[in-house]
Amino acid sequence: MKKRNYTIQKQSPHIGNMLQARIKFRRISRASVARLLKRAPQTFNEFTKRHTLQTEILWQICNAMKHNFFADLAAQLPADFTTYAPDPTLALQEALEQLREENKLLNAQLATLKEVMRKG
Repeated sequence: MKKRNYTIQKQSPHIGNMLQARIKFRRISRASVARLLKRAPQTFNEFTKRHTLQTEILWQICNAMKHNFFADLAAQLPADFTTYAPDPTLALQEALEQLREENKLLNAQLATLKEVMRKG
């Protein structure tokens, strides 16, 4: 019988701990976040204890706290994972390539100028 190679999934990040860390870092009142979410403070406190949260709830918390927890989660995934998000560095990469081409051209012109100066 052929053995199958299964990859062991890394345990997912604890969303509640992420919320708690952000609240502590920004020194935000839990009660004020609960008010922004239009939820009872006890409900929000329960969110900070949970390992997982529904996407809609996390989306609301992102908007209330003005912090992108989804980006924090995405940053913890391997770099070779695919995404539909546009590459924010694409314009910079294109500009860099253009500068490299310009640098090659300028180096060639400099070499030509040096050659002409030697002969003259």
